[in-house]
Amino acid sequence: MSELITAIDVGTTKICTFIGELTQENTLHLLGASCARSKGLRRGVVVNIAAATEAIAESVEKAEAKAGVTIEEAHVGIVGGHISFESSSGVIALPRNRPISWPEINRVLAEAQAVPIPSDRDIIHVIARTFTVDGQEGVQEPIGMLGRRLEVDAYIVTGAHTAINNLKKCIENNGLAVKSLVLEPLASGEAVLTPEEREAGVVVADIGGGTTDIAIYLNGSVWHTTILQIGGNHFTSDLATVLHTPQPIAEKLKARYGDVLPERIPETETVNAPGFGGNPNKTYSRQFIAEILSARAEELLLFIQREITRSGYGDLLSAGLVLTGGGSRLPGLDILGRDLLDIPVRIGSPASLGDIPREMLTPENACGVGLLLQAVKDNPYAAKPASSGASFMSKLSQWMRHLLPG
Repeated sequence: MSELITAIDVGTTKICTFIGELTQENTLHLLGASCARSKGLRRGVVVNIAAATEAIAESVEKAEAKAGVTIEEAHVGIVGGHISFESSSGVIALPRNRPISWPEINRVLAEAQAVPIPSDRDIIHVIARTFTVDGQEGVQEPIGMLGRRLEVDAYIVTGAHTAINNLKKCIENNGLAVKSLVLEPLASGEAVLTPEEREAGVVVADIGGGTTDIAIYLNGSVWHTTILQIGGNHFTSDLATVLHTPQPIAEKLKARYGDVLPERIPETETVNAPGFGGNPNKTYSRQFIAEILSARAEELLLFIQREITRSGYGDLLSAGLVLTGGGSRLPGLDILGRDLLDIPVRIGSPASLGDIPREMLTPENACGVGLLLQAVKDNPYAAKPASSGASFMSKLSQWMRHLLPG
């Protein structure tokens, strides 16, 4: 018996729906996928329920038509400036002479969750970063261990109650139940990071239209996340402002001629930019366009560096920085990042998942593919991989879903 799994990436510039079928052999078969232009959202947050509902409906209906199925529930990505994060801890006494099992994990995570949360905020994730058993720190997988005292260092992700409910409302207005809400940088990290990178220490930055979503991984688990209020739309707006051209034209110029390394653009290359209201086209050098984009790219990269420094984990990130999302496709961004930040930088595309076509495994689809991947990992009927820190944290995420309200 197969099971339908749907992921909806609700972004500032586009809304993408992926419908997959999880087979009895625990393989994912992609049935249909579609993207629609986003409406009613600003920097990842719903500002017009009617418009956002309509955009989600367009994306979902196109995906359903391609898949030949009707969906009833979905895993939904969430992001925005309303998201906040805090560390927490929990501790419990363990039964004598009995190995640690899931009930004990359940109890210690419930203790970590029992922190004062303002009434206008909801918990989205409670993530176990590491455990301590009888003073032995740094335990990644305590199942089966013996001890008298179990502690957990946890990371709690919360969001504004209103923003969460507005997003859910847009999904539910389309006759769909929200199976789970997943913080988008965590979904993107699932898709583009290797287990070795997560273990060694790495930053993933998903550059969307309105925000850049950052997650820092250490020892196989996420340790820090943040949302920057800057994204690909800011690059487009810079071009539109400086070139005195409409926003849609600026977006096309960025996609077709954009680069963040002016020095590698021949001085003789030029581009025509139409003006407003029928004004004649103006001619600009591609180098000038690259200089505009380069200035914004440097600002974004330095913001990322600032957040890395603020996290306190900057010296522990051996694997460097992985850029993903549609904004990461701007040519030269990885090279500029390496030169400016003096760390390894690469562009991250989703790893192969089931029979998803290669042409869909692109940076802009990282969040959607990651939502599917997380859903497959958390499926209670799916065969689990051999024990590892990463798979254990996935199981914790599944277990905690039963504890969280709503």
